[in-house]
Amino acid sequence: MASNKSKFLLCLGLFAFCFQLGKAQSFSFSDLFDQGAKDIKNMEAQIAALNAFEASVRQGYNMLHNEWTAIGNWKNGEFNLHQNYYSSLSTVNPVIKNSLNVADVETEQRSIITQFNNLNLVRGLLPAERTYVSAVAQNVVSQCNNDWDELQKVLNDSVLQMGDNERLKRISQLTGSIKDKYLFTCHFCMQVQLLAAARLQETDQIATERSLYGIH
Repeated sequence: MASNKSKFLLCLGLFAFCFQLGKAQSFSFSDLFDQGAKDIKNMEAQIAALNAFEASVRQGYNMLHNEWTAIGNWKNGEFNLHQNYYSSLSTVNPVIKNSLNVADVETEQRSIITQFNNLNLVRGLLPAERTYVSAVAQNVVSQCNNDWDELQKVLNDSVLQMGDNERLKRISQLTGSIKDKYLFTCHFCMQVQLLAAARLQETDQIATERSLYGIH
């Protein structure tokens, strides 16, 4: 009887152990499946995030590339505009060239040189006076030549970068400066000639009076 009871208890225990083992195996496989599903979902989420990041990076790169291209085009366009602007400043407007009678300026310049040269032929000047007249002539002619050279630069292309108004203003200043020297030369040379003539007349008068009164 006891033996049968022991066998019953042993069978019951084995059944319970097998039930628990089967239950444990059931939870283990289920958990393993759930974990695999979670890993797959996580991987899918990571892949989706990577795809979104790649798309964002590509979009950002395209935007920067377009901006760089636009900046490059703007710089090139700005550079070309500046180049065209400075090139235009180096070209003299034909209207400005035609607004000045260069022949008149040349005539005044030649007259200045001629008048000072004629003073070398004037009699009646003292050595110190001739030295003074020569210094004045050199100064005036030198300044006049500088004005003329500057005027040629203003009137010729590819020499100076100036706007039309600035170029016209400079031409007016230079031609006015040459005109002033021309008028000064006319007045100065006339005064020198009058001085020399007056001295010669005075010398002749003294000589005549001495001759009349027999003074030697």
